[in-house]
Amino acid sequence: MFYRVLILCFSLSFFLASGSATAHANNPHEAIGDDLAEQLASQLTHDNHSHYGSNIGVTRWVLAETLEQPQAGDSLNELSHQLSESIYAHLKERNLSLVEFRAKSYISVAEEGATLLSRDVDELEQHPEIDWVLVGTLSRKDAGTMVNLRIVDRRNQEVLAAANRYVPKHLYWPNKQTELVNGRLQRH
Repeated sequence: MFYRVLILCFSLSFFLASGSATAHANNPHEAIGDDLAEQLASQLTHDNHSHYGSNIGVTRWVLAETLEQPQAGDSLNELSHQLSESIYAHLKERNLSLVEFRAKSYISVAEEGATLLSRDVDELEQHPEIDWVLVGTLSRKDAGTMVNLRIVDRRNQEVLAAANRYVPKHLYWPNKQTELVNGRLQRH
């Protein structure tokens, strides 16, 4: 046990001494997330929106036509998940105040490991302090998807910033022959 604590302390001090972590693009999803985050942050600062002290929550992105999450097996399901998760680092790097509303007030420790995040509504803060919400929609277009993002003020539904980017399908669904689109199996 002593050695575990010693290794943990050494690892933590090494991590903290190495400077702040920055978002970077190693794969196409990260590059797209970085691009979109840059657009949003630029618009927020350019339009003189006072974002200091305003807490932003990030939601999972949905299909524009139905406003529902893409189904498992749909190529947009993975894209929605990867982009909405990766944009956290890119927005934080730009000094925006983010709120992780999926965080519980305690750490759950189980045989499988320790967790803090949850989707169980009963375990989460019922009224998180979120001023703005980053929402996104995905629309199939040609041989890819149009990703549309907006930061919405929760108090009056005003759109404070918006960004969009076309993502070619080969970047998020490479070498796949079939997928589930609108509940139907589709071959490519």
